[in-house]
Amino acid sequence: MAEAATPPLPPLQTIIQRVMQTSADENAEYHIFNQHYTYTRDKVTKFFDGQGKLKQREEKQSTNCPSPVAIVSNPQPGPEIVSLTTHEASKTQPNIHGVALGKKEDLLNPAIIKRFKLTLVGRTMVNGRPTLILDFAPASDHLPVFNIKDRFINSIAGRAWVDERDFTLEKADLHLTRKLSVLGGIVGSVSKFTFSFDRERTPDGYWFTRDLDWHVDAHEATFQRVIDHHEQVSNLQKVR
Repeated sequence: MAEAATPPLPPLQTIIQRVMQTSADENAEYHIFNQHYTYTRDKVTKFFDGQGKLKQREEKQSTNCPSPVAIVSNPQPGPEIVSLTTHEASKTQPNIHGVALGKKEDLLNPAIIKRFKLTLVGRTMVNGRPTLILDFAPASDHLPVFNIKDRFINSIAGRAWVDERDFTLEKADLHLTRKLSVLGGIVGSVSKFTFSFDRERTPDGYWFTRDLDWHVDAHEATFQRVIDHHEQVSNLQKVR
């Protein structure tokens, strides 16, 4: 029996447009996800000195616990009220010399996307679902710079994985392509920066970030700052 023909890859521009459309709805969907699932989020941040010696370790655990909805007999017509109690801490983002990086809006902002050369590498299977692979790199060595954050974004490259059925950004792995100085090196410099995350889809179609990692190696004034950060979601259970 002949094997089924592999479908052609969708146009790159179509992928970008669909991902941006999906991303615009994700905040509301994530709120609904938090109403229907309990889970534990563990965060571990490690601080090292210039010789690689561990100086400090911070651990934090939070739990998302949606309150059950009370069932009232003979309810009167009116707005539905859902009680939600969430003990999840605010998301930890890498902060370099006062610049917060790694936010989704930084990756999917139309003005930012134009700064990158995007290449559709191919297709792979992730958790039994077809996934599109895209590589991205700075489109030019002369991109506009309006603030310090632009300098970081203009020096980022990496790879992204997009779920082909939902067109959701499922995974990303990015890194700094060159060493950057801040104010000519007076304030400091960043020699290494990496950021990655993996997302997972629940059986009923909600996406959540399962793992997130970032690493920064920077000099601030007279001392070196090396930080490793890891987050993981576990004990995911749907509220019945």
